[in-house]
Amino acid sequence: MPNSTYTVSRAVTYAKTFPDISDVVQSTSAGNSLEPALTIASDVMTEMIKQPFNWKWNRMAPGNQFPYFYTNGFQQDYAIPGLINLGWIEHGELIDINNTAIPKPVWPLEVVRDLPRTSTQYGRPGQVCWLPNDQLYYATWGAANTGNATIGLNPGPNMVIGTLLGVYAAPINPILQVQDAFGNLWVVTTFGTTGAVNPFASNLTPVYPTPQNPNTTATTVTDGSVVWTAVNPKGMGIRCYPTPPQTGIVYQFSLTGQWRAFAFTNQNGTQGGMFSTFGQTIEPIPDDFSKYFRDGFVALTYAHATDPRKRAKYQDMRDNWLKSLGDARQQADRERENAGFYPGSTIMSDNSWNWVGPAYPFGQ
Repeated sequence: MPNSTYTVSRAVTYAKTFPDISDVVQSTSAGNSLEPALTIASDVMTEMIKQPFNWKWNRMAPGNQFPYFYTNGFQQDYAIPGLINLGWIEHGELIDINNTAIPKPVWPLEVVRDLPRTSTQYGRPGQVCWLPNDQLYYATWGAANTGNATIGLNPGPNMVIGTLLGVYAAPINPILQVQDAFGNLWVVTTFGTTGAVNPFASNLTPVYPTPQNPNTTATTVTDGSVVWTAVNPKGMGIRCYPTPPQTGIVYQFSLTGQWRAFAFTNQNGTQGGMFSTFGQTIEPIPDDFSKYFRDGFVALTYAHATDPRKRAKYQDMRDNWLKSLGDARQQADRERENAGFYPGSTIMSDNSWNWVGPAYPFGQ
């Protein structure tokens, strides 16, 4: 069920009741008459969703909008097919997914802005960051493994790529993502045994979901019984730290993110409809926050008033609107933060060698 039923057209209709700005907004469906209303609506969306507003209603649910993924030996980077509208990561958990205990062991993940590449493999991953897919590292199908740049193994002919689920320890797999000779990026989505020849010998000119067309079915390639799926180079992937060991425990990453702001356009877009009549809803902004969207739309419309005296009201209108957004944000401030200080060591020294941080507060 969507958050919102409130549409851009309702904001436009409301703004037309203000004599100062009624001539700025139009509601016909030809040519440039959609502007500047669509741009104003997009600007309001951006202001409401950007930091410091980490609204709970704007979260990408783990396993749904933010897909789960699983650690693979010697693989630090993970391109995620279909993840194209991530704004930033709030928090995450690491789950020992193949453990048969009830409940399964779960540990917190520390979310950071950036992480370096590393070959360090001790313990379990404790930190994550997101990066554009084209900034992650990839294997090369069929390349020699001596001194290769991916740290782990390159996939090649007649190679078994074992499943990561339902196993005691991670199989000895190659890196599960490749870049072909034409710059296209691919991720394993079906495990099995690779074929005898390179499936990427010719340019397959793949298609994949984009922010404008998120429901596009990505191109797939069959490689023996393995299936590779194309990923958007400007989509989002994950880097973890430290690197998972080759045959260690398989962990599931369960991450919660925030959507980035959607733009309102007069073309087919994120909600699959034509918006030439301003029919797009303000999803993910919920109906009980439509007041703030409506007030912001009016405030920013004043910047386009033709009369300088009317346009002069813009700054005060905008400041008052942003103040009201700040007041709304205080809703979350009534809830206690789950944060604090973490000791760097125990009271009694224990010769621990693990990386120390929020995921390993005592180095264990």
